[in-house]
Amino acid sequence: MRAKSIFLSLFLSSLAVQSWAQSPTGGTTFLDIISPQQELGFTLSQNYEHAFSTDLKNGFNGDVSSDSFTTGLEYANNWRTGFVRAGFGYNYTDWDWSGPNYITNTQKLSLQAISGQRFDGTDWGVFGLLGGSLGAETSGASLGDGYSYRFGFGGTYYWGKRNSVSLGVMVIGQTEYDLKVLPLPILNWQITDQLNLRTFNGFTLTYDVFGDNQTNVDFTTQYESDTFRLKNQTIQPGLTGDPIVDKDSVVVSVGVTQRFLKSLYVRGYVEGIVYREFDFRYSRNNYRTIKTDPGVAIGLQGGWNF
Repeated sequence: MRAKSIFLSLFLSSLAVQSWAQSPTGGTTFLDIISPQQELGFTLSQNYEHAFSTDLKNGFNGDVSSDSFTTGLEYANNWRTGFVRAGFGYNYTDWDWSGPNYITNTQKLSLQAISGQRFDGTDWGVFGLLGGSLGAETSGASLGDGYSYRFGFGGTYYWGKRNSVSLGVMVIGQTEYDLKVLPLPILNWQITDQLNLRTFNGFTLTYDVFGDNQTNVDFTTQYESDTFRLKNQTIQPGLTGDPIVDKDSVVVSVGVTQRFLKSLYVRGYVEGIVYREFDFRYSRNNYRTIKTDPGVAIGLQGGWNF
């Protein structure tokens, strides 16, 4: 668990605390909603992702693939010295195991929000964020019992019109785990008029191909973590219960976004699953860990801003 906390802290780097026009990516992760290209108003998005089969490790035979559907609703607003971003999402994933069904179909509700305020007449400001999720198997498990939450705050230094660096702390709570407190370094760097780098639980490098925010190419590396409550089952001989599974991943993706009529966009992407681990826990004890070989996923997303 200590190794996992260190691993997580290395990927919890930075956030963009300004907004400029439109977002090259959709979704409701913090890395998405802090985008400096986030559209103002509401954005409704739908995403489909297929992860191809990858072999299991740790002595487990077989492989696993998945089909995932995510619906997101995001809100963005900014004013002269501040901003607010929020995102709500619903995810449904169909897991396909070639051997025993360690996880069946899962669902997750998530809510993320972040806000910042710059002190008038200075280069300094503050930010705060919060988020939470509920996850469970769709049949036989309680959605409210698979929870995770996080909140953080800190200070921000601005330079130029579009650049900022922040430093704070984040508190993370999760079913079956002890509370964690991690450092929170954050960065938004408008390298050129067309090239932007932002970081939080990973980083995204975005390039506006023609300089008109119609065609964007993005390269992203990020850490992902999901918690799901499982249905009642036999954990070991003589012991039954409703455990949780914690899925941790590191993914690398390349995507292209094309915008139409200013308010509509379509994004296609290819994703490399560099690292993925499923930890099964009951009564705060780990009783099974499954790792997979690196894998590949493809995705398609559409969105509408209004």
